Amino acid sequence: MAKNVLVLKHFESPKEAGVYYRLVSLTGTNKGEAYVLIGNRIVIGRSEKADIRLNDTKTSREHAEITKVGADWVVTDLGSQNGIVVNDKKINQKQLTEGDKLIVGQTVFKFARVEVNSKTKVIKENLDEPKTNNKALMPFLILLVIVVGVFLMDDEQPTVQLPKEPTKKGFQDVTRDFDKQLKSRQAAEDKSLKEKLAVIYQRGLREYREGNYYRAIHEFNLALIISPGDSQAEYYLRKTKEDLDSSIEAYTAKAQRDTDSLKFQSAVVAYCSIIRLLYSVPDDPRHKNAVSQINDLEARLGLNKNDTDCLKKPSTGQ
Repeated sequence: MAKNVLVLKHFESPKEAGVYYRLVSLTGTNKGEAYVLIGNRIVIGRSEKADIRLNDTKTSREHAEITKVGADWVVTDLGSQNGIVVNDKKINQKQLTEGDKLIVGQTVFKFARVEVNSKTKVIKENLDEPKTNNKALMPFLILLVIVVGVFLMDDEQPTVQLPKEPTKKGFQDVTRDFDKQLKSRQAAEDKSLKEKLAVIYQRGLREYREGNYYRAIHEFNLALIISPGDSQAEYYLRKTKEDLDSSIEAYTAKAQRDTDSLKFQSAVVAYCSIIRLLYSVPDDPRHKNAVSQINDLEARLGLNKNDTDCLKKPSTGQ
């Protein structure tokens, strides 16, 4: 738990200065605890391995996850039995904003932003309007008195008006302008990156829902090329590969049962489903095994080798 969250009481703050995001438990057995998000992926659930563990029968072992996407935090339902609710609305995935109420099982969390400027305070101090320091003004007042005295005592000398020096920006002003430009440029780049990733996620999830797992894998790998280490893309990629493996295992088991029951045609259909799932990776051992099994079933059915539709290569037009 210490790896991804820092557990404190709701009235405590981290020791180091900085901006933090946390989940404050408002109900349940964890009431009053605050979980400061310090990792990129935080799992909430009943499992002992969960980063935020809830002793709640309404909570799944791995109920939800909160991932860092750029500068934002996104909550995702991990296929839990009872789902998750944000601000009285059941969701599958949502970008969290400050003040959001998140319900997991019977526990209510509040998502909050905390800025720490000292070891003892959480409240941000106002540094924009510093108080006038009278002591700092004393040297200037003394200098002004001396200048006035000189002019009063030596009124015979002609007054010489020195040319004014052009106003120059101080180093601090230039640095501040540069920082503003840099932050503005970074914000524009972050926005553009988020928009690109959102389009790629939509394409990948559409292919995933239609069972085109390898096309979905291609999209999520593309997201990782654009944004290396992106936790959301890594989760989608891992989930897609797991479902692809599960589907192939299920079709293989069905084909074996049908073969044992002498339902050869039905077994061929199951093996063809595996070939379609692995159409883009013919060197995959599971693809090769499916082709071999179909050829054996073709012999039992009195068919020629590779007569089955899923084994026929598409003809090219002249």
